[in-house]
Amino acid sequence: MITYIVDASVVARFLLTEELSDKATSLLKSFHEGTVELKAPCLVTFEVGNTLWKAINQKLIEADEALERFSHFLKLRLGTVELDDQEYLEALVWSVRSDTTYYDSVYVRASKKLGATLLTADDELYKKSSNETPTLHLRDLPSR
Repeated sequence: MITYIVDASVVARFLLTEELSDKATSLLKSFHEGTVELKAPCLVTFEVGNTLWKAINQKLIEADEALERFSHFLKLRLGTVELDDQEYLEALVWSVRSDTTYYDSVYVRASKKLGATLLTADDELYKKSSNETPTLHLRDLPSR
């Protein structure tokens, strides 16, 4: 079974209709069927919550709908990747070296830790992380 480290740009597409949501829905179906394993650092929970908050403020969804979607996300029970102190420091070093947000660097470090492919819908992260760890853009995810 293939394991992906998914970042918030992928997980958000499980919950909101955006470009590539169809690919994310297909991935989620594979996860539910047990044909792929999805993992992320705990940071993803905070980023997804923030994404839903932004969607409310931009009047894309109502607050009660955001709560329902966030509850759905929490029930997914994605695998969690725990980093140790040294790995958090290494993420900061890579963040500075690559001019990437620390948040994104944590996903890269989680991918390196597990030797799993980082799956992202973020063009910038895709470009920067591809030389550091195996990375796949959501648009390039093979069809089921």
